[in-house]
Amino acid sequence: MKSAKRTSRRAAVIAVVAVLGAVTACSSSGGAGPTGGTSSGASNGPVTLEFWSFYTGSEADYVNKWVNDYNAAHKDVQIHHKVVSQTDYTTTLIPTALANGTAPDILYVEPATFTKYADAGALADLTPYYTDDLKKDILPAVLKSVTYNDKLLALPIELETLGLFYDKTALAAEGVTPPKTWDEMKADAKKLTNDKRFGVALPVEDTGYTLFNFWPYLWMAGGDIKKGSDGKYSIDTPQMAQALDFYGSFFQAGSSPKSLQIGPWDVGNVATGVAAMQESGSYAIKATETDYKAASIGVVPLPSPDGGKGITVAGGQKLAVNAASKHIKEAADFIFSGFGSTDLSVASGWVTQAKFAYPARQSVIDANKDIFNQGLRADFTNFYDTARPEPSYPAAVTQALQTALQDVMFGGSTGADAAKKAQATANAG
Repeated sequence: MKSAKRTSRRAAVIAVVAVLGAVTACSSSGGAGPTGGTSSGASNGPVTLEFWSFYTGSEADYVNKWVNDYNAAHKDVQIHHKVVSQTDYTTTLIPTALANGTAPDILYVEPATFTKYADAGALADLTPYYTDDLKKDILPAVLKSVTYNDKLLALPIELETLGLFYDKTALAAEGVTPPKTWDEMKADAKKLTNDKRFGVALPVEDTGYTLFNFWPYLWMAGGDIKKGSDGKYSIDTPQMAQALDFYGSFFQAGSSPKSLQIGPWDVGNVATGVAAMQESGSYAIKATETDYKAASIGVVPLPSPDGGKGITVAGGQKLAVNAASKHIKEAADFIFSGFGSTDLSVASGWVTQAKFAYPARQSVIDANKDIFNQGLRADFTNFYDTARPEPSYPAAVTQALQTALQDVMFGGSTGADAAKKAQATANAG
């Protein structure tokens, strides 16, 4: 993955929320058509759709192949594919591009950005492109995750869960077994930290990815965020404070790095000796079999407070169409041809060849049952039933929570103080 140095992007994100409603046409070319409409582009040559992705390695190769195969089969529509930084994609590139009318026709969205973009009217209605059979094929909770005001605004392509990866050799040398409780994880991280290595690598950036990694700890502490009858969100709770204190403790103790030279999702942090343990997802398995196959890497469920059955989170990317695109129909055809078609080749290959993730569609699961019980995949499959879908909240709530994490990691705040501040900020409007 690209270098993921910790930077604050709050201003850009806050600014785009205020101006997204004024989004104008994006930069696709081809036949002219009204914003939000469609056109064939026949009179001026093929329609060209802008598509930005942020993948590297085998995932990037797969997206490139998908795009090239589609382009070869469609003379009237061509996909212009650009690769950008994953960290910058959600924090600055897409928010800024949506605000100034230069966003691509085809967008990746995740729970941390879905509601924000939907609230702003930035996502085209894809309901007409869903068949009844496709809706039945997608897991109900996943279909609900792309539903907004009774409209389907995105197409889910994967489900990714989190676990605790670890260096088998490093732990064995210190006489450490993978932790099962929160206290064990803190003690092990401290013991495994030395002048060359940190005990555990956790995400550090002020982004939705860090929040994604935090959700299981909130849930395992018995907490959640609920909207009251008065429209206010409950964040300032003892459970939230406990979870924030736990997450922040690794940075306060010096057992987790305060910046990472590679992405926090990249299990190379374990493979190259940056840390002995790392929270990452099922999407990291492919790298353990290719880029880092020489390393001795294992994975266990995220530790729970008391060592009982834990909870993980199921997230994953979804594909959407920019509501300001002049070519909504063509953009929808592209994404549905890959992940909403009766031809399962692209959808299956994405979660079994390009990477490992759980598919959003039952038909893809059924077609690839054997794959989910190979190597580290079997470990993730064993605790897949502990997954809860990644929640989606308004931007004010997610930003307040991201700030709370920064406060306990780097600002010296207690969990209680950070939770109190987050609730006040989230409900200020």
